[in-house]
Amino acid sequence: MRRLPFLTWLLLALPINAGVYGDLQFGDSRETITRKLSESPLVEQTIDNTYIARTGLNGIYKCKAKISGLVCQLYFNWDQHDRLIEITLRSESLNADRYKTDLKQAWSDAGALFAKVYHKPKQEAPYPDPSSFGQHKMMISHVWESDDGVTIYMGSGMDKNTCFLFVRFVPTKTDLKT
Repeated sequence: MRRLPFLTWLLLALPINAGVYGDLQFGDSRETITRKLSESPLVEQTIDNTYIARTGLNGIYKCKAKISGLVCQLYFNWDQHDRLIEITLRSESLNADRYKTDLKQAWSDAGALFAKVYHKPKQEAPYPDPSSFGQHKMMISHVWESDDGVTIYMGSGMDKNTCFLFVRFVPTKTDLKT
């Protein structure tokens, strides 16, 4: 069963929270992000709090809503002051033989979902052929710019014998207040 309508509702509701993903904001500290994620109805933590100091935040929160049945996890990038500058949703890895079927369906569904929320992408490329990856692990196929200064990149990735979908949120302007 495809859950695209729920995901559409979820993304449409996100701007109400005034955040990039839920109420996460660019410029938030790690401590603030950790607190917000622990209170968020959008994600669930996959490890016990005692291990966060060892693992960091990357990959330990999974999104409750799935894209075409794929579970996505959150990854973060920080500036030199430990402020949030990027959020990436990355799907679970699939065996590479599912690239042209299951991952392509998820890529198509995600593209349609983000187009409903952010309108026509500024850039849209066809689904990449697996042979086009070469030394690149990720290829961006779609770019949206939101009205509130967020650039959204979507694409597919291949790493060794696996493939995945990713959606990356970055500030359109990089002048975060210090």
